[in-house]
Amino acid sequence: GVQCERCAGHAYLGLLLYGLVVRAHPQVTARRQVCPLWVSAALLMIAVRAGAAENCEPIWADEFSDSLNTDIWNIVEGDGCAEGLCAWGNNEVQWYARDAVAVEDGMLRLSAFTDDQIRIRSGKLTTAEKFSVQYGLIEARMRLPAGRGLWPAFWMMPEHKQLRWPLEGEIDILEWTGNEPHRIIGAIHFGDLPHGNVHYSETLRSPSKWSEAFHTFGVEWSPQRITWYVDGRAHGVATPTETAPWPWVFDDKRFHLIFNVAVGGTLGGEVSPEDLPATLDIDWVRVYPRNYSPTRFTAPFAEAASGE
Repeated sequence: GVQCERCAGHAYLGLLLYGLVVRAHPQVTARRQVCPLWVSAALLMIAVRAGAAENCEPIWADEFSDSLNTDIWNIVEGDGCAEGLCAWGNNEVQWYARDAVAVEDGMLRLSAFTDDQIRIRSGKLTTAEKFSVQYGLIEARMRLPAGRGLWPAFWMMPEHKQLRWPLEGEIDILEWTGNEPHRIIGAIHFGDLPHGNVHYSETLRSPSKWSEAFHTFGVEWSPQRITWYVDGRAHGVATPTETAPWPWVFDDKRFHLIFNVAVGGTLGGEVSPEDLPATLDIDWVRVYPRNYSPTRFTAPFAEAASGE
């Protein structure tokens, strides 16, 4: 599981404060006077550690240890036409289907495969109307599916959408394509209605293919700032400076979570059916409170590129 080094730091802070009290009052040596200081310091450490532990716990998570929890997940079906968005607006070729979604061996698995009618089927889940968040650390540990034309993503859309895309924004925590296996992308979408929409993205390239191992992808989302992470290392930041002259719309609403494996389309590119089946494995997804800032986000940038 995720280790919260910040908890230990808060405990250390309690000891440090006690030491400062003792140093500030070296004349206090009588037992009847020293005891209250120890008691005060102990109470301080307990209170601080309790508060730190609360911040270290996810406010929402799914470890996929059992069957799919439909109380928090929606299985998406179809090709988008029912939503007035045929081919999902990106010329994608997959048909989202229930039989492409499974929880097995402690993993959520979204598979892309060719059915008996030579249609490409794939999996998509959302938490719309069931869970949404505004601000915090949102991350998932995943192994990406190898295959040309695949376009898996971990992303967020506004809850209770009132305006057309992308007027209320979109946050892409992770996008990857099988046709460019050494590259991952984090992006935000904003601006005017298509074709006046714009996006800002951060790309990270690795010597190894991102699909060769599990990685933890996430964003730390706070007012006027979104930071992208992989394996605990920051690889990009977006602020109102990057969206100017368009307004920063990412402080206006809560967003829900989405996992999917698209196939083909504007980013996925040319599809090679012989590479199917392929599966996106998701070990867990967790959401931490906004003031959670673990010290594990301190490793050098170069290590992120190597996936170590």
